[in-house]
Amino acid sequence: MKTDQAAALLERYNFWFKPQRGQKESHAALVDVSFKVQVGSFVLILGRSGSGKSTLALNLVGIYPDYFGGRNDGRILINHPKLGLVNRRDITADQRFRIVNMLFQNPEDQIVTLTVEDEVGFALENYQYEPTEIRRRIDLALDMVGLDGFQGRETLHLSGGEKQRVALAAMLAMEPSILILDEPTSNLDPAGTADVLDTIDRIRKRLNLTVLVIEHEVDEVFARVDAVLLVEDRHVIGPFEPRQFIEERGLQVRDQMGLWIPQASEVGLLLREQGNKLPGGIPLNGAELVEAIESSDMKISLQKPPGKGVDADYSRPSSSNPAIELREVSFNYAEQSVLKNLSLLAHKNELLAIVGQNGSGKSTLASLCNGIEQPDSGTVFVNGIPTGDYSFEKLVRRVAYIFQVPEKQFVCGTVYDEIAHGLRALGIEKDEVDQQTVKLLDTVRLLDRRNASPYVLSHGQKRRLSVAAMVVSKPKVVILDEPTFGQDYQQAQNLMRMLRDLADEGTSVIFITHDMRLVAEYADRAAVLCDGRIIFDGQPEKLFVAEEILLRARLKPPSVAQFSAQLLGHPVLTTQALIERIQGASGD
Repeated sequence: MKTDQAAALLERYNFWFKPQRGQKESHAALVDVSFKVQVGSFVLILGRSGSGKSTLALNLVGIYPDYFGGRNDGRILINHPKLGLVNRRDITADQRFRIVNMLFQNPEDQIVTLTVEDEVGFALENYQYEPTEIRRRIDLALDMVGLDGFQGRETLHLSGGEKQRVALAAMLAMEPSILILDEPTSNLDPAGTADVLDTIDRIRKRLNLTVLVIEHEVDEVFARVDAVLLVEDRHVIGPFEPRQFIEERGLQVRDQMGLWIPQASEVGLLLREQGNKLPGGIPLNGAELVEAIESSDMKISLQKPPGKGVDADYSRPSSSNPAIELREVSFNYAEQSVLKNLSLLAHKNELLAIVGQNGSGKSTLASLCNGIEQPDSGTVFVNGIPTGDYSFEKLVRRVAYIFQVPEKQFVCGTVYDEIAHGLRALGIEKDEVDQQTVKLLDTVRLLDRRNASPYVLSHGQKRRLSVAAMVVSKPKVVILDEPTFGQDYQQAQNLMRMLRDLADEGTSVIFITHDMRLVAEYADRAAVLCDGRIIFDGQPEKLFVAEEILLRARLKPPSVAQFSAQLLGHPVLTTQALIERIQGASGD
């Protein structure tokens, strides 16, 4: 329950990164930051990729400057359960981490043990809790994140989403006063995202826990939070109330700052721009939008436009020569069956989305396509040739696979060389290499980091670099695991347009994602993986009305598909399509 008491208070706080050896200290990464977070509140931290959101979080938890170095001034005060509001510097590290804890963007950065049970109990054991209390907290935390029964699982064999839940459970088991979550739902399936946010709500209310969450994709979270902080140009602005933020900042947030806003708010703002005033102000979620439109005098065209919608014919590329074919493929990890007699085609000139619940085998399927893994039975063909008949070097040049964790693929010392490396391997002239590299770095907004090490980038910047480095040589097939993880609205659009251009030039693009908005806006086709099998293969429009499939695979349509179905009787997949239906009716 939110109170007026401060959980954290920053007063004119500044932070400078520790300079690399032989270099001078650069400008401050955080400048004159002052704000208060109330006890029990749920706060959303927004900002474009690389703006300093994670830097702010790492300073709040004390990792900067205490462990990673750097210099600061000003004060960060936190609410000690016995001492009240105290300067963070005046309490010990173990006290600090019991009060403020953080779940990182990449859960693998936090997992240090071999089993789920040991991971969740690791910090508790270090703090010398009684064994019975450790057991109680482990079981409770795993139940809260939907992993009851996972105690004996090996952490190495968990999916990315499962690792995220385990890392979250380890934080919850400590029962901190302030919990900072850096993109906590980015590796979760849509139903899992809702589950985790519901879990956070329950825990927050029960423990009076203060939660700060960094998120880019805000449809699920925006209407839940009490306050919004905006990180921009090394400053922190706010806090704002969520509706105040949308009302005052409007489409500027999306169009000028390049940030995601809720799709319901987007529709409301676009309608306001056209002179249509919604009762109750700009909506924060679909339920508010539906209620506002239904109580207004706006008309909506309920008739489907000709040649559009779920009954439209999809001109699928020819299957006579698919870029990738999996034919009756099965694969097991130890005794666990992951893929079961699976068949799937991927075509040239096509964006194919692979979707499904966490642990369904999506990443395993991708690793089979470029030869990292070999099937236990069945065959994987690349351009009609079994992957086992290729040399690995030739296969990876033909099929580029961009991992979920970008760091696993970096091979050079600078951002510039990471891009240029692939072009040099093709024998391109030096001037052309430089021209193409600079152009691509500008496209993915990394030109100012050209001389930096890839490993010091933010996670969103690392993701953009990994995608750019793999697609620069224009392979025949590109497979991407969560391509827009950690990306703001503008960069997500840039990356997906880059993939669309590749597909239009003849590449087969396969992307694994939990983001149904990407599937709706960009995918030509979607394949749903569930229990090791493909249970749906077709147009996104048809997927989002297949209720039984969605339920089995723990998927949810994007927000606009859900509230447009309530308004129209059938879904549309973009906010612009809904606006056109309202405009069309108004013009009749």
